[in-house]
Amino acid sequence: MLTVASRTLSNGLTVLVLRLPHLHAVTESLMVRGGPRYERPEDNGLTHLVEHLLFRGTQQHPDGLSFHVAVEALGGEINGVTQRDACTVHLTVPPRNATAGLALLAESTISPLLSGIDVERDVVIEEILDTTGGDGQDLDLDNLSRQVIWRGHPMGRPVAGTLAKVEGFTTPQARAHFRQVFTAENAVLCVAGLVDEEQIFEAAARAFGPMPRGQRLSEIGPPVPVRGLPVQIHGTDDAQVSVLYTFPAPHENHPDFGALLLLRRILDDGFSSRLRQAICEQRGLAYSLGVSVDAYGDACLLDLELACAPRKVVTVIEELERTLDGLTKGPIGDDELARAKTRHVADLEFSLDDPDEIASWYGAAHLIGCNGGLGERLREVMAVTPESLQKLAQSVFDRDASLLSLMGPIKARELARLEKALLRPVGAPVVPAELDDLLAVG
Repeated sequence: MLTVASRTLSNGLTVLVLRLPHLHAVTESLMVRGGPRYERPEDNGLTHLVEHLLFRGTQQHPDGLSFHVAVEALGGEINGVTQRDACTVHLTVPPRNATAGLALLAESTISPLLSGIDVERDVVIEEILDTTGGDGQDLDLDNLSRQVIWRGHPMGRPVAGTLAKVEGFTTPQARAHFRQVFTAENAVLCVAGLVDEEQIFEAAARAFGPMPRGQRLSEIGPPVPVRGLPVQIHGTDDAQVSVLYTFPAPHENHPDFGALLLLRRILDDGFSSRLRQAICEQRGLAYSLGVSVDAYGDACLLDLELACAPRKVVTVIEELERTLDGLTKGPIGDDELARAKTRHVADLEFSLDDPDEIASWYGAAHLIGCNGGLGERLREVMAVTPESLQKLAQSVFDRDASLLSLMGPIKARELARLEKALLRPVGAPVVPAELDDLLAVG
């Protein structure tokens, strides 16, 4: 159902055509290396702000309204997203308008006016405030955990930056950053859906041929997770306690990454999965639970996240620990592993009905140097054995390498119980400036 063709334009831009003839939509995505990983400390959040500015008019359509009218006249929709190591602009149109859509995508990523910074700055500030407490405290556990476990590395910084930085960014800064990031050598163009390969390659050459060659942005080495961290407590007056248990894990280019995908499914993938049964279905300890993989080309974190009543938090964490220990002390049963593989295959098949997901997957793989396609990833997963999965669990669930973060109304007596249950210290949230002292003591 999926065929993949690749071509490199004269300016160095890689174009991937992902033909899915059964679909009735085409997604066209330009992905660039960007985000916190490629930003200087003083520029943190600038890629995200530039992404917002891309849709406020181009040289051909001098304001945001006329540009979006042109997109919508094709039956299309355009949007963008910034991650820790990439920025994506994606446009979805009916197949008959695929070549016209490429022209508009190129406008927004080659010749944007980058005007209206005051308006978009306010929008970004509202995004940041949405996860900020009244006292200015960051309430985003994802941001807080990365800041601590990836201390001192750009990947530990927030994607949107901080209020102080965003408030100080100027239009000249945004334009200079755009010229550095949105270049052919730093990007990949993916087109997925019912398309003719040669027509797309020709249209891409016309539309993106003027993109400056530039150069691939350089990056420092992978983040090294800090070990031996105390439990992080972020006190709030919410009715629930949010729990985030984070473990360093094999990255996308690691040979064990396929096994990690199955380990996640064993923990949380449907009502029969281990954590959902142990915490939600059998004991009603939490009303929401999720396990996710935050993976990059050379770094990865496995996150166990849930929310529960304050009086249940210690019991929940004890049950988490028992479930993880069960994975390390005994091999996964053949039936349970087969079910996880079947679910994985099904999700891969479902993804073939989503051109946006396919374009994003192949584009991200290209940017991080992961050369295998969906078929190669499937072969990796299907080769996993109960013994290799148990070995991976023993490696990943290293408590000294983990970070446990709690946010909510935590009582002193619960903290004492928590220390006793985990045999780990509970301390105030550790911020980067304080980690030097912590590491020196360790």
